[in-house]
Amino acid sequence: MSEKKPTIKPDDLSILAWIFKNNIVSEKGDMLDFGDRLFLIDILTDWSQEIVIKKCAQIGGSVTFNLKALFAIIKFGWNIMYTFPTDSDVSEFVSSKTNKILAQNPQIFQGINTDNIERKEFNGRFMFFKGTVSKTAAIMTTADLLIHDEASRSDQSVIDTMKSRTKASKFKGRWLFSNPTTEKDAIDINWHKSDKKEWMITCHNPECKQEQIMTFPENINIEKREFQCKECKTKLYKSDRRMGRWVAQNPKAKISGYHISLLIAPWVTADEIIKDSEGDQEYFYNFVLGETYSPGDIRVNRSTILDNWTPKNLETGKWFLGVDVGNIKHYVLGSEKGPIKIGRFTKWADLDDMMKMYKPKLVIDALPDNTMSKYYVENYRNALMSFFQENKNNPKTIVWWGEGNKDGVIYSNRNRILDQLIDEILNAKLLFGVSSDSEIKNYLKHWETLRRIKIVDNRGIESYQWDSTTGEDHYVFATLYYYLATLGNFGIGKYIPETLRGTDSKILIGNDNVMGDLGEILAKNNDWDHPDI
Repeated sequence: MSEKKPTIKPDDLSILAWIFKNNIVSEKGDMLDFGDRLFLIDILTDWSQEIVIKKCAQIGGSVTFNLKALFAIIKFGWNIMYTFPTDSDVSEFVSSKTNKILAQNPQIFQGINTDNIERKEFNGRFMFFKGTVSKTAAIMTTADLLIHDEASRSDQSVIDTMKSRTKASKFKGRWLFSNPTTEKDAIDINWHKSDKKEWMITCHNPECKQEQIMTFPENINIEKREFQCKECKTKLYKSDRRMGRWVAQNPKAKISGYHISLLIAPWVTADEIIKDSEGDQEYFYNFVLGETYSPGDIRVNRSTILDNWTPKNLETGKWFLGVDVGNIKHYVLGSEKGPIKIGRFTKWADLDDMMKMYKPKLVIDALPDNTMSKYYVENYRNALMSFFQENKNNPKTIVWWGEGNKDGVIYSNRNRILDQLIDEILNAKLLFGVSSDSEIKNYLKHWETLRRIKIVDNRGIESYQWDSTTGEDHYVFATLYYYLATLGNFGIGKYIPETLRGTDSKILIGNDNVMGDLGEILAKNNDWDHPDI
């Protein structure tokens, strides 16, 4: 532990006394209750120079450090720099957390301006909120304390550069907390330099009394879907997980480190943990266990696909179609049980023929040119176009559907949905009924080029990404789009409404330069009633 700690006057007692003496409430106006969050008390009262917290999601960490920072400004007269990954993160946090805490507690925070998102002032001392990916991130502001929220998802070089902002301070504080990402991210590096405190709970069984760190799956009885002592297998209750203590695993280290997982959160059930463990593994490790995620060398090879091949008829009457767009289009067509037909085409009329013959639910690649993708979404009721992106509002979400002016779009996290698809293939949940012809060789070759590699973005953040060694992965993504088609939420696309059917207007349809009545074409494509046919 660092010896550089602030002096608290006897009448101040502690931040806890300050909170309860002044009846400070949360941003929602609720009394602060640490009954289910006893693990936060030591963190709240820890004034070590360097603190790192490797944590899961939704445990109150940001609000805890918000109050702690406000206390430090008022009681110690510190200047504080509080960072998030982006300026939009800053705006969202200050608006929804900081400003509301200030507004709910005028008895103690009166005079602190809520109008300025990036700066809060109290008696000539400041708390600056900055995004690390920002034109103003590297401001020449000195600080006594740096607080880096979501450190693992922030620009690593900017975080390192900001250390110089505390050179003139006696305290030189630096506190980092975040859900981890991969090994060697900002949290992981500093965690391994810390004293590595873990929340130790004690089994209530009088014949056991084993003190232990909650881990998965050792502390969960999968069959009974309940928490258990890893030593004697006795059921653990909420009170067992609630009443723990922090124990340093590396006590000689100077950095004060804490690891928080949802396993120690009394309000989270074993059933919830089990369900999360069966879903996306990156989310489970990062946001549930509060651990880094480093997958092994997962890949799909020729034998993986052939092992899932079946001579049985997979047709069910329901059809799903995925199309990867390029000069040559690749498609995968199948039922909910698995792919049945694969192939290539160059003329869009071939896709129209398939749509009319099979009437499938279609997901089509929106890139590199979404002109034709839009055409199919607008002309076929069961067609969606695919865009890859991350859901920043809900990191647990891998697939979601556009609404409003984004109807007809299916969004997905590229690498995590590929993880999910490949997991289904590896566990034989997806069968292949594709006929054995020359095209199957190309299909297998495309899968064999796929590798999962570690990449570092321009912010210095490491992650894992699926990449092709040759660039020939068209059938992989056609399969992925087919898989997305099986996930549902169709009939919400931006197809042309009743009022436009049967009009006299003649329009140009697609790249094949077909002139026709739009209403008639839509009616034929979708089996709609039409006044003229």
